[in-house]
Amino acid sequence: MKAKKLRFAIIVAAIACIIPLSLFAACGERVTTEYEFVAPDGVTVAIFADMWDDDFETKEGIADMKYSVTAEANIAAQFTEGKEFIVAPVNVGANMHNAAKTGKNQHDYKLMNVTSWGVLYFVTTEEGFTTYDQCASPTEFLSQFDGKTVETIGLAAIPGKSAEYLFDQAGANVTLNGSDASTIQAEIARGDAVTAVFAEPAITALKNSGNEFEVLGSVSKIYKDVTDNDFPMAGLFVRSDVYDKNPALVAKVNERANESVTAFLNDVATVGAKAESIEGCSVKAAALQAAAPNMTVMYRNSADSKAAVKALLGNIGVQAADDLFLG
Repeated sequence: MKAKKLRFAIIVAAIACIIPLSLFAACGERVTTEYEFVAPDGVTVAIFADMWDDDFETKEGIADMKYSVTAEANIAAQFTEGKEFIVAPVNVGANMHNAAKTGKNQHDYKLMNVTSWGVLYFVTTEEGFTTYDQCASPTEFLSQFDGKTVETIGLAAIPGKSAEYLFDQAGANVTLNGSDASTIQAEIARGDAVTAVFAEPAITALKNSGNEFEVLGSVSKIYKDVTDNDFPMAGLFVRSDVYDKNPALVAKVNERANESVTAFLNDVATVGAKAESIEGCSVKAAALQAAAPNMTVMYRNSADSKAAVKALLGNIGVQAADDLFLG
C-alpha cells in the first residue's frame, strides 16, 4: 500500500514539472513576462534615465522591461498599440483612457504619477514684446500677443492647449501654429522672425550656442498665477490590465520612478550623461545640466497629482474622471 502511494506521489510530481510555466511556476522556476516602457524624446527620457534598463521581480515572477524612445508625435500611437508603460502628456493619456471607456481604444490606461511640472517658455526673436517680469499682470503680458501668430510645439498636447487656454483667459486673439521642436530650433538659429512656445533644455542649448532671442516668460509660472494651480505636464501611465494582474509590479515601477526623479534632482550631470547615451534620445548632458534650474521636475504619485491634473484637463476641455487615476 505504501509503495502505491509513493508511485502516485512520483507521478503527480512528474506531471507538475511538465505543466507550462505560464500556468504554474513548477520545479522552482520563475515566470518571465516581457513589458515595454516608452518615453518621448526630450527631458522626459532624462527624468527616467536612472531607472532605464532596469528589470523588476515580484512574487508573480520576473518583469523583463524593454525601454524605448519615440518622437513625441508618436506617443498616441503607443497607447493604440498597447504598450504597457508610457510616459506622456497628461491630456494624451486622459484622452486615451476616455476613448477606451467608449470602446474607441482597445486598451485602457491609468495615471501612475506626474514628474514634469513645467519646461515651457514663450520665446521670440522679434522686437516689441515685454517680458512677463516687466508686466503688471498675466493679462497685460498675454494681451500683447493679440492679433499675432505664435508657433508652438505640441499643438494638440499640453503646450498648445495650455497656451490657447491662457490666451483665451486674457481675451487675446492669437493664431497658434503647430511646429516640431527641431523646426523652431532651426528658425531661431537662422535668426528668422519667430515667436513660439518652446521648451527646455533646447532653449538653453540655443542660448549657449550664441543664438540671439529673448525668453519672455515661463508658461507654468503664468498658468500658476492665472489659476493658482501647479502645471502638470507629463507623467507615467500604465495599461489597466497590467495593474489589475500585477499591482506589485506597478508599485515597484512607481517606486523606482520616484527614485529616478530624485537621482535627476541630486546629480543631473550623471543622469544627463546616461540620457545622452540612450538610443534615440537627443538630449545632451551639458545642455541638460545648464537648463536644470529652469525645469520643474518633481515626483508626485497619482493621488497627490489628482487635483492639479483634473484642474488643468478641465481648463483645456478634457474630461478627467476619478477612474483615470491609479487607486
